[in-house]
Amino acid sequence: METIDRPKATPGSAPNGTPARARSEKKKLVGTRALKLLWDTHSVVGIVIGLALFVIFYAGAFALYRAELHAWADPALRNAETRLTIDEAVAPIFAEQPPAQGTDVQVNYPFRERTYYYFRYQTAVGDTTELVSATVSPSTGEIIREDGRGGRSSLAEILYLLHFFGQAGFWGELLAGFVAVFFLFAVVSGVLMHLRNLPKDWHTFRPKIKLRTALADAHTVLGLVGLPFAAMYAISGAFLALLIILLAPSVLVIFDGDAEVANTLVAGFEMPPHEPTGEPAEMLPFSMYLDALPEEWDGAVEPTLMLVHGWGDEAGIVQVFADPVSSLTAGPQAIFKASTAELLVSNNPEVGTALGGTTAALVNMHYARLGPGTPIAKILYFLLALATAAVILTGNILWVLVRRPKDPKATPRLHRVLARLTVGVGCGLVVAVPVLFLTTLLLPLDSPSLHTWEHVAFFGVWVAMIAASFAGPSAVWAARWQLILAGVLTLIVPLANGALTGGWLWTSGANGWWDIVTVDVGFFLMAVTLLWTALRLKPNALEPAHA
Repeated sequence: METIDRPKATPGSAPNGTPARARSEKKKLVGTRALKLLWDTHSVVGIVIGLALFVIFYAGAFALYRAELHAWADPALRNAETRLTIDEAVAPIFAEQPPAQGTDVQVNYPFRERTYYYFRYQTAVGDTTELVSATVSPSTGEIIREDGRGGRSSLAEILYLLHFFGQAGFWGELLAGFVAVFFLFAVVSGVLMHLRNLPKDWHTFRPKIKLRTALADAHTVLGLVGLPFAAMYAISGAFLALLIILLAPSVLVIFDGDAEVANTLVAGFEMPPHEPTGEPAEMLPFSMYLDALPEEWDGAVEPTLMLVHGWGDEAGIVQVFADPVSSLTAGPQAIFKASTAELLVSNNPEVGTALGGTTAALVNMHYARLGPGTPIAKILYFLLALATAAVILTGNILWVLVRRPKDPKATPRLHRVLARLTVGVGCGLVVAVPVLFLTTLLLPLDSPSLHTWEHVAFFGVWVAMIAASFAGPSAVWAARWQLILAGVLTLIVPLANGALTGGWLWTSGANGWWDIVTVDVGFFLMAVTLLWTALRLKPNALEPAHA
């Protein structure tokens, strides 16, 4: 965005009659005309997608710690030394509501962001079937939820879905994909704009000078430092969010609309026939299929999902999916005959299709799944995501500052609205996040309305902060008090967790609850940063009174 001076013509002419401006442009990698176009493109694209992009990155920073947030919100999902086997976890559920013959059964294992067992299938009720879905604690076997919506708290899911506007379903994800595409334009144009001044721009930061200079420096420095991260996220985010519309034409044109043929190519093998015959067959324990997995899977991958097609039927098969433990490659699949655990077909963990391998690599990079280096990568991703969010907000404010007339009172109303809206959306989200955490702590976990109140508290406070940003003497004044409020609430979160659940830092560390320690330490550090930033802001630095 507005981080450099507009290009100016070089006065005078060269001795040979060639204009000095033309001679100067020959020496530049980016000419004056091109630089102006880049400037305008960068500004317009940044303004159009800026606020949406801020939400994506800020929520994405928390989405990186989805598993930790699940455990923080629900003591039943916290780390434990023992873990029930899949058969031990599902036995009470199957005993009460056995799967109907010939139906499909889905079993998800605790792995990475998912900290619980999840079961979904149809059970027989008279002449019909009824859906059964349950979330089960892997350490106690306790049924946490019976509606298949994850843990008892929706805290982690709210922030995860917000990362790609998942609350709006398919259309929200589509919007996130197009925002990522335009973000790539902004990244490329920003690099070209700063190309000639790259050696000095990436480390020039003057926070004690006037607000416009400090914001410009922060925008440039943070943008350049996080450049590889931003580019990776723009590419991977666009690919993953728009994958369905990228594949749809291929399925329609190349495969005549037959999705199964496309799935066969992606998987690398064809699914064996498994239409139910009506002939009953005894099902084996899930552990038998795991024991029969190919030897080359040992240590390289970890099973994450099991699908039983045709439960209790002679033609039934069991499909096992796995994810690599320490690589970016696609996970393999194995298929067994359900009644005998005979391995029918599988693909090697080290071999995958081009689309499957590309998708897996982008997913793993996008979510910082980098094997043994994942904990460090997640911390780095978290910091870079917050830095990128700061780049976006400073860019919006700079756009207003650069265009402010000499008489601040003559600032166009549209510019003032943009400044206030930037504060409301940005600082308002920062306030709403700790409110969500405190709501989860204060309401009973077994309350059937917990999910509803979490959504109401989070989005309600966010909307209220947006509205409040239009009150008061200036946008910076609104930003200052909202950041102070966010800092105080953020500081209260780990203190409230210790007081209400006993999860003090020293207690959590002694019990091995490192997920809880991670979240609480993160909140302490964020609180200090927010309060420091708020105190550094001068209330009337951006616009005149009554703006």
